[in-house]
Amino acid sequence: MIKQFFFMVCLIAITGSFLLLWESPPESFSRPDSSKIEELPSADSYMSNIKSFVFSHDGTQRYLLKASELSIFSSLSELKLAKPIFIAFQSDNKIQVHVKAKNGLLSKNTQIFEFNGDVNVNWETIDGEINLRAGSLSYSLTGDSASAEGGVQLITPNTTMTGDTLSADFDSESVTIESRVRGTHESI
Repeated sequence: MIKQFFFMVCLIAITGSFLLLWESPPESFSRPDSSKIEELPSADSYMSNIKSFVFSHDGTQRYLLKASELSIFSSLSELKLAKPIFIAFQSDNKIQVHVKAKNGLLSKNTQIFEFNGDVNVNWETIDGEINLRAGSLSYSLTGDSASAEGGVQLITPNTTMTGDTLSADFDSESVTIESRVRGTHESI
């Protein structure tokens, strides 16, 4: 009697398992597909060899933006640029800052301009020309501040400084280089 009871319980368990497997959808047995590539958003508009000017309220030129290619993504509120050149002007239309990079990204929501890949920045001061080289640079259009990272090198007429990151506030005219800072100063 115990053997018959044990046989019936095993038969019911096997039949239940078979029915459970039979009624399950095939997707439940497959592994999750890790090779799926997330679909990138498509650009709403493409342009090549662009040149754009931004003027202040008094009519003086504030910014000039050039790029070999421009992709507009309206859903993301972003502009992606290839080989951007960004020039900021002083109030008397003299070049204040000149930025070159391999790629650029301008976000309308954050008003931050990001430059990536061999970023080269030049600006003129009373003491002479200053050059900044970095892997990437972010410039806040509203906050008038910038940050750079990826092997920062700042070259002035008589000083060369290197570090991992740089932050600059143009209103207070302060520049800070952080992490593994090295400097060489040439006396006059």
